[in-house]
Amino acid sequence: MELLQFTCLLLFISLRCLTGFGQQCGGNQWQCDDGACLPLSWHCDGNGDCLDGSDEMACPCPRGQVACMTGAPGCVSTSAVCDGQRQCSDGSDEFNCPENQGCLQGDWRCRNKICIPKDQYCNGANDCVDNSDETCDRCGPMALRCPGGACLTEEERCDGKLHCSDGSDEPSTCGRTCSEENGGCSHSCVDQPWGALCSCPKGHRLSAHGASCQDVDECSLPYGPCMHFCVNTPGSFYCHCRDGFQLQGTTYCYAKGNYTKFLTAKKGTIGFLNLKTLRFESIQSIGYDPLALAFDFSRSSFYWADDQGNIYKAKEQRSRILYHGQYGVRSLVCDWLTGQLYWTNQKTRSIHVGAADGSGFATVLAKSIDPLELVLLPIESLLFWINKGPGDKITLERSGMDGLKQESLVVLTAQSPQSLTLDVTARRLYWISDFKKSIETVRVDGSGRYSFREFFKRPAQSLAVFERWFYWTDEKGLWRSPQDRPNQKTFIQRTTLPVLEAYHERQQPKAQSACVKSGCQLCLPTLDLPAGFTCTCPDDKLLMADGSCEYPRFAYATSTTLNLFELKGKELIKTLLLTTDDVMESFDIDWTGDWVYWANSTGHVMRWSLNTGQSETVPTLRPACVVSVDQKMRNLYWLSCDEVCVGVTNMDQGYPRRLYQSGSEVKDVYLDWQRGRLYLLEAGWILSIRLPGGNPRKVLRLEGHVTGRIVLDLKSNTLLWNTEGDDLKIMSLLKSQTHLAGKEWNVPGSIMAAHAPLLVSLFNDVITVWDRRDRRRVHDVPVGPGIVRVIVALMDVKEVPPAQPVCTSPSVMCRGSTLCISQTQLCDTLRDCPDGFDEESCITKCPNGGEFRCKDRRTCIERSLVCDGRSHCHDGSDEVGCQTIAAPTSQTAPLKCRMGSRLCKDGRECVLH
Repeated sequence: MELLQFTCLLLFISLRCLTGFGQQCGGNQWQCDDGACLPLSWHCDGNGDCLDGSDEMACPCPRGQVACMTGAPGCVSTSAVCDGQRQCSDGSDEFNCPENQGCLQGDWRCRNKICIPKDQYCNGANDCVDNSDETCDRCGPMALRCPGGACLTEEERCDGKLHCSDGSDEPSTCGRTCSEENGGCSHSCVDQPWGALCSCPKGHRLSAHGASCQDVDECSLPYGPCMHFCVNTPGSFYCHCRDGFQLQGTTYCYAKGNYTKFLTAKKGTIGFLNLKTLRFESIQSIGYDPLALAFDFSRSSFYWADDQGNIYKAKEQRSRILYHGQYGVRSLVCDWLTGQLYWTNQKTRSIHVGAADGSGFATVLAKSIDPLELVLLPIESLLFWINKGPGDKITLERSGMDGLKQESLVVLTAQSPQSLTLDVTARRLYWISDFKKSIETVRVDGSGRYSFREFFKRPAQSLAVFERWFYWTDEKGLWRSPQDRPNQKTFIQRTTLPVLEAYHERQQPKAQSACVKSGCQLCLPTLDLPAGFTCTCPDDKLLMADGSCEYPRFAYATSTTLNLFELKGKELIKTLLLTTDDVMESFDIDWTGDWVYWANSTGHVMRWSLNTGQSETVPTLRPACVVSVDQKMRNLYWLSCDEVCVGVTNMDQGYPRRLYQSGSEVKDVYLDWQRGRLYLLEAGWILSIRLPGGNPRKVLRLEGHVTGRIVLDLKSNTLLWNTEGDDLKIMSLLKSQTHLAGKEWNVPGSIMAAHAPLLVSLFNDVITVWDRRDRRRVHDVPVGPGIVRVIVALMDVKEVPPAQPVCTSPSVMCRGSTLCISQTQLCDTLRDCPDGFDEESCITKCPNGGEFRCKDRRTCIERSLVCDGRSHCHDGSDEVGCQTIAAPTSQTAPLKCRMGSRLCKDGRECVLH
């Protein structure tokens, strides 16, 4: 045997599937069996989004269909819901379909498909542009408009019938005159034919009953008078500003410090346009016009993307390319708290996050989205973008910066939205509607929708908002206008500026980020986790249990060689670890002890030290042809060559023992050392057995033909295999259910290994690594004939403990393990924990002869406590078999019943109650 080449690998054992640390999912999310969180709408949507397939298990309908209501069996296509045609026998596919189909709740749908807030319906303004919201009954000077839009004649007021939903057509002043007690009015009064008409002073409005005046809360208006904070007072209000701003006048907030500049591009350079001097100050020369610009104020860094697929960074007059091949970038923004970049890609219909040093980028969202403009609010961990949906639907979306908790803020269908921007200090989003020729705005929580109608005379190109000003460009040049006086437009300069970003330190206020001490290579702020962040890795790396990222590595063996390959981006690095004269039938590696184990063609098991080159024979009860290492306890599990005996060899003590004797044939074994289970493939069944041994439990009967091997994915807790036609099947070991990954998943050959999200197959002497997240072929590795086995090499000489392992009550955790067992398994004479922890401290005899030993052998109690109606033993055995009837001691003594029983009326016996 010869050691040809070995490089010490610093790899980490993944003891627990982590997407963050101790992750729990939020209310609008669904948790996969492997712990990952998905939007609730992805559950049973026909696409397997959990890597263990658990989101598509136990679904009532096939993919792409939804169930009819209870009592009406059957499923209908999702496209049939609310399409105007009854498909379910009870018509439930057309139940609860809103009149404003395509709009959000609380919106009204115009004839041209534009959605407006309901309070804009029949408000006297053409909010729909086609005037369909104002096709209401005309109201004369003496008529009354109800909140629902209906117009009442003068004769319908005070006729004793309620016509308006708020009762305003039947005020308490009906039939009264101003000459008598002011007509009941709290303020001004005017006589009308139907009674007394009350009116109110400025800052107040008339109540629904028409007599008293209520304070108008100016601060609750959709677009209030204050720029930042508003405090309502009786009949008025006052404003105050965020830190770093000062109040001018009564409502304006102006930034302290530097004068406002604009980051923009002009004639092959990126630079600042100084609004005070109107001079352009060059920062960096560029080769191509930028599609998008971003800046990091505190780090003095600038970023841009061009149509050549490159994303650049400039600092101190030096620039470099961070990322290549990003064709289709539409928008680029910076998380100024962490320095990370986010961008949208129209070509791949996805949102990405990338490290500011160019070390890697990851996909944040790529399902059911088509993002256009993007903005960030890192101080609230929020992400906003304009999204193209199915058909012609367009929405303004919001999510956490990890892509979770996604929701629609505004429906923008038919409005031609563009140039989304954020006033950070005001917490308001703004955008241009080309169709309405307006500037639209909404608060970051979705409230305060407002439209600056007919704002533009010509098509606008870019929009920026800072302090009290709107800035935009059109074919003539750069303009500005105060927000409270939108008609006072001022021309600033004749120029062509394709992109425009307000550059000021107050646009990126300082704050603490949960990501600062995370240790993640890429950190995603989140809205749900107590830690405030979740770790992710560049798309070409895998997340380790400590939050670090590693390039994927795999070990594979032929009959005489052991090899390692690493996928370092697009680079493939191969290493030959050892050669042997033995003929290897199976192998595994103890990464903690640096031992290679293999079974040879004669059934002998050998091990060889990667450190010293020492080789040893490993004892087994029978010749063994399959071996697998417990990475925690460092024991070796094996399957005999005659396929009837499964055993384990304790490597510390050097003795083997039998775990299971089969009555037929065991074709393969799959070791889940993390959870203390061994899975067997026997007679078409997947069986499960505890590592200490015992009777196996049937988990699943395999149906159909299995092509090649079945493999265990420890990270997602699944078994995977190919069926006829190369269809990938996934079995959740938690649910004991299978899921077909889908016809679009076609993996030729045999599945050889898996570690979520990666999958490894072998076909025609080529190992292929796949990414299960997007079904992408990551790399093909020619390996030659005679491949014995492939394993995932994601382990290290040091062990990373699981993050806060918890067993749900009434289970307990085994010592030194993440294995949970039921309390009923304690002291049951069976060794359920790997180290026998569950059978320790068990009482064989009570120290005092008069005591009662509980059945679970964990506690002794006084005899007087037995059958007293209260359980003192953990298992309740002191209250089992107790008499419920107490016989009287004499004819005269009154009968007393024990606790839990009551005396019958005749006083002769006790019964349970």
